[in-house]
Amino acid sequence: MPKCLVNERSVKVERTKVITEGARMLAIFAILLAVSVYVPIISIVGALFLLLPFLIYSAKYPAGPAFGLLACAVALSFIIGGVISVPLAIMYGTTGLMMGALIRRQSDGWIVYMGGSLVFLLNLIVQYAAAMWLFDISFADEFSKAFKESAAETSRVLGQEVPYTDEEINTLIDYMNAILPAILTALAFLTVLLLRTVNYPIAKRLGVKIKPLQPFRTVRLPRTILWYYLLLMAGAIFVQPEPGTSWYDIYVNVLFILQACLYIQGLSFVFFFAHSKKWPKAIPVLAALLSIPLIPLLYLIRLLGIIDLGFDLRQRMQKKR
Repeated sequence: MPKCLVNERSVKVERTKVITEGARMLAIFAILLAVSVYVPIISIVGALFLLLPFLIYSAKYPAGPAFGLLACAVALSFIIGGVISVPLAIMYGTTGLMMGALIRRQSDGWIVYMGGSLVFLLNLIVQYAAAMWLFDISFADEFSKAFKESAAETSRVLGQEVPYTDEEINTLIDYMNAILPAILTALAFLTVLLLRTVNYPIAKRLGVKIKPLQPFRTVRLPRTILWYYLLLMAGAIFVQPEPGTSWYDIYVNVLFILQACLYIQGLSFVFFFAHSKKWPKAIPVLAALLSIPLIPLLYLIRLLGIIDLGFDLRQRMQKKR
């Protein structure tokens, strides 16, 4: 048989495989979306796996067929759930495509996680802005109204006066509005962390080769984060951030993100220290959990992050061995 005919036949077989698997992934997505929209009790479970078909497909095939799957999924989501389902398809679809494409390139596990988180964050920002523009909704006003009603209802049930003054409530609301970008950033990264945790085991069973994340104790953030933090604190001394100004919005958001990075660095050092001392794994995990309600412990872990970045505690410990 001529070589050209063999090549042509193999191309047709591959094309058929791409189309067949695409149809299968589209059917899986349709089922998951229908569960997420119409089944109240397990809708959250269905939503957790919405990105799985896109992740698997884009990890196996190039960008062209992957974006074709996304276009079909968006059209199908409109048929299944109406306009309200389209943003879901776009958000989970683009996130899954990005993560799958990076997996296909055999990128490092942390790069895949960062890429998926940034795409998910971009979707959150665009959809938040679109909701405000299309529906003329101020989420800040809605949050303020809900918070004040909740405080009034609580005080009525307990038979006490509202424990906060109007000025304190307004200050809290202004602060929450100011750090909204940072909150969206944290939400995106935490959501993608959850999504990768529940979807990766299934993807691996279906033949997707995924590089594992390096142990958390090995995480080392750039030292420039510490310099940014110190420069920001110095800038706040010379130019006091006033609520309602652009400098205040920039200051609280960047400070929130940098403090979160320093906390992660400090927590990574705690895991490193526990591993080097051969402590039970439960000890650093318990420290991480307790640092959420115990603010002094959170500050201590953040301080460890500052010291680790500034003085390279890990290398000093390793030299002493």
